[in-house]
Amino acid sequence: MNADPIPAVREEDAVGATAEIFADLRATLGLPFVNLIWRHLATVPDALPAVWGAVRPLYSTAELAGLATGISARARPDGVAPVPGEVWATLGVDEAARVDIADLVGFYNRANTINFLVFTTVDALLRGESRPPDPGRRLASSGAPAGAGAGPSGVPPLPPVDALSPDLRAVVQACDELGRLGSSTAHASLYRHLALWPPFLATAYVALAPLHRSGALQAAQRDLIDFARPTCADRLLPLLAPARPALDEGVRSRIRSVVEEFASIMIGRMVVAGTVMRALLPVPEEAAAR
Repeated sequence: MNADPIPAVREEDAVGATAEIFADLRATLGLPFVNLIWRHLATVPDALPAVWGAVRPLYSTAELAGLATGISARARPDGVAPVPGEVWATLGVDEAARVDIADLVGFYNRANTINFLVFTTVDALLRGESRPPDPGRRLASSGAPAGAGAGPSGVPPLPPVDALSPDLRAVVQACDELGRLGSSTAHASLYRHLALWPPFLATAYVALAPLHRSGALQAAQRDLIDFARPTCADRLLPLLAPARPALDEGVRSRIRSVVEEFASIMIGRMVVAGTVMRALLPVPEEAAAR
């Protein structure tokens, strides 16, 4: 079974302009990996440079950084509480492991939050929405890329699907079904990455499943989408060049399909789920960032 559930360029296989953009993505977001949506766009001719070139200016704006903080604050459903440290220790997840897990989930959460906002903006751009350019706001900078945080701290590689036991693979797949608003062939990488710590992944499933059954995960995701669509159009779209990327119509259609699927089904779901999973860990943010 392939490591990626949909066509995607692996980071280690990237060459030329694709490798350069991947390196720029890691540096700009302050993350040790490139998310699946970007690696998938690299399989569509001309898509990766067109989309990255169009949205890269957003990453240094205070507007995106502020919206990302707001998204994170509203993504957590009610009723989620940390699992006490002694319970984690009993499960075999010691303090060092909890910090490593918090680091990993934090990396994904930062990337997913930023990508959710950016690709919601891309969707509006590709649909032909426009807002008057706002040069004053375009010059406002956060002083650092919106996704930037602590640098990599020995993040382990994503395990291949075939390396997982049948039971662990089933848990990964079960987690990935939670909170979906529609069908998709894409699968979230975070759950497979968390398979490196099976007791945590199992506990995450136990925490997420009731929220799925009650509809809380889905409701939180719909709330994010309903908030993000007009907000990104009004506050982020004016920061971009008003012209749509010059692309062949067939390529534009393929990009729109990818962007719409990820923005409405994949990324918002993982913003919510990642927020829940981070909340299970009684590790202060500053300790996780170490």
